Amino acid sequence: MRKILEKARLILRNVYIALGATAMPILIHAAYGMREPDLSSYTVPVQGRVVSEETGDPVAGINVRYDQWAAVNTDSDGGFLIYVPENDSYTVRFFDTDGFENSGYFSHKYMTIPRDEIADPLAVSLSRESQVAVIRGTVRSKGTGEPVSGIGVSAGYGSDNGSESEYTPFYSRFEALSDNDGQFSIQVPERDAYSVYFWDNNGLFQRKVMRVSFDEIKDSLKVDLEQKPEEDGK
Repeated sequence: MRKILEKARLILRNVYIALGATAMPILIHAAYGMREPDLSSYTVPVQGRVVSEETGDPVAGINVRYDQWAAVNTDSDGGFLIYVPENDSYTVRFFDTDGFENSGYFSHKYMTIPRDEIADPLAVSLSRESQVAVIRGTVRSKGTGEPVSGIGVSAGYGSDNGSESEYTPFYSRFEALSDNDGQFSIQVPERDAYSVYFWDNNGLFQRKVMRVSFDEIKDSLKVDLEQKPEEDGK
């Protein structure tokens, strides 16, 4: 009987996630709409090109960001163009969001440019930090064995004991949600060990942190999540 109830709760949860995913863009648009600045003031062009420090080759997939309204990824030639408001100086951030595109990860970089220099195209060189690794696996309910969708998965540098308190995330967007089959896949820089963090925003499953070595992520991870007691999961 308990397994039947847990399966029923999983089905209802998946329906909730599907409806939430449909409504989310509207909610995000409404939330940001209240805080959106006057974009007509974003008239100052900032342009340039990002290349590899080691080879001089253009680097695609580098996120160039001034704020949440002025951001773009570099194109196949490493080029970028964003518009920013009038200011005395500008701090622009460069970080790698697509290690697969670049066949490796490049270091993050911040550049502060005075207003009188912003008109000149920026020449930005980034050093390659590491090769790409992939953490993949399947999330299932420990109680029913059924796959669980919508579980957040993020990866960080592994700690000595793998505890959540020691979890240190990467600075880029190395996270994903498990799909309808409970499967997930995230790309990360190569490291000796990782802490992989699983959480459920809908509150049905308990959080979990796994410490895994570089050798262990060569195989698909099998992740069993404990369901919260019924009174906590409502």
